[in-house]
Amino acid sequence: MTLQRLAGALMVLSGITHPSQILLYGTTPEVVQPSLVGALFLPLGLWLLSGRRAPLWVGVAFPLVGGIASVLRILDGSPNPLTHFHATIDFVVVGLCAMALVRKRPQA
Repeated sequence: MTLQRLAGALMVLSGITHPSQILLYGTTPEVVQPSLVGALFLPLGLWLLSGRRAPLWVGVAFPLVGGIASVLRILDGSPNPLTHFHATIDFVVVGLCAMALVRKRPQA
């Protein structure tokens, strides 16, 4: 499995588990907001699975913002168990996409 496909699979997983938090933890604002934003990871994951270069840039930027938001949520004391899981996925995807970008850079 290529780095990009692994990143895509992780984003698809994250895009499914983010909204599922509502079923597990209720509809409080600290659950609903990350659930809805995290649902955007599903289309990003599918785009990453396309193998094109453009989604790699989004795969670095968007999960980095999500990962930082997850860490802030952990630090402010309002995490649930999936918060740690999602933060880990976010930072792993950022690294995978960055490595894939380096490997796919245009040759001079």
